[in-house]
Amino acid sequence: MLATAFDPLAAARDLKAAGFESEQAEALAAQLRVAAGADHADLATKADVAALRTEMKADVAELRGDVAALRTETKADVAELKGDVAALRTETKADVAELKGDVAALRTETKAAIAGLRAELGTIRWAVGLMAAFTFAIGLRVFGLI
Repeated sequence: MLATAFDPLAAARDLKAAGFESEQAEALAAQLRVAAGADHADLATKADVAALRTEMKADVAELRGDVAALRTETKADVAELKGDVAALRTETKADVAELKGDVAALRTETKAAIAGLRAELGTIRWAVGLMAAFTFAIGLRVFGLI
């Protein structure tokens, strides 16, 4: 609501000059003052505005301090997280290297086991062949072919 300047004393003088009695003019001027919102009780004074400005400046300064503290805390958290990530990366690389070593050792063991099995298979084939030859020779002897 826009407040307008209203001078009730001037209004009362004008009403008296127009023929109103003093009590009537003062009562009407008082009612006009209330109706026009010229009570001024709800209007802020310069002191009110200055106090509000001081309070707002204090609030802004407090908020700036909070923001600065939050920035510092965030930077510390980011630095800590970067350290954690670097440590995890180093640990993971070590784990991968260890696993690669384990896989290489397992490959070597597997190749050695396969080579051993092939050698045994060769021996078994040789033994089966030898037994087949003996069986054949015995069969020839039994049937009198030799």
